[in-house]
Amino acid sequence: MVGKLASIALLALAAEQVAGADLIGLDPSLISEGTTLYLEHCSVCHGREADGKGPLASGFTPSPRDFTKGNFKFRSTKVGEAPTQADLTKTIKNGITGSYGQSMPAFDFFTDRELAALAEVIGLVAGIKEYATPVAPPPRPRRANIAKGKALFQELLCARCHGDKGDGQGVLAATLKDESGKSIRPADFRKGQFKGGNAPEDIWMRIYAGLDGTPMPAFGRNTSAADIWAVTEYVMTLSNKE
Repeated sequence: MVGKLASIALLALAAEQVAGADLIGLDPSLISEGTTLYLEHCSVCHGREADGKGPLASGFTPSPRDFTKGNFKFRSTKVGEAPTQADLTKTIKNGITGSYGQSMPAFDFFTDRELAALAEVIGLVAGIKEYATPVAPPPRPRRANIAKGKALFQELLCARCHGDKGDGQGVLAATLKDESGKSIRPADFRKGQFKGGNAPEDIWMRIYAGLDGTPMPAFGRNTSAADIWAVTEYVMTLSNKE
């Protein structure tokens, strides 16, 4: 069976011959270019077929993303929606650094076109038919309601994973697994480093949208924007990051 990525270059050539080919609405030439870049720079970790099984994959915790499952941790879109192209290019460009160190390097030397080409390949493999529209957090309250955020941190069961002190040592922390069944650790907020970005709006979005493919739920399903801001403000006090 020919792997998905092995056929991407063929898809690019075919798309040039087929009017209206459904390649997420971008220039089909990006697929060919993105495939070359992916195989050269990304496949060593994410695998030649984008299944997260590259030759260096075992050395990383958490494991490199299996793009074929179509789940993306870092999105700026509504709960349950696909990411935007900007979400994908931002992750590629900035890499991923969390409370336990760097798990993906930054590819900030790529041009905008190269980033778009890589995003297109990843989106194709993930089965994205159309990029979603980004949503913005509502304005940050002028006065933080820390007390309410602390109460919600317990009420929403955040502490069961992240711990009462935000140290990532909650009662469920040792039992958590990702979509592949591998152990995954909750963030240690005390270190002040968040994988999706350290800005207050970034933290709000992670709580709102969750982290697809992990036990971190999307609180935007049942929690108001104001309450998410209260939790965000409380988390920031745990990390001493204003």
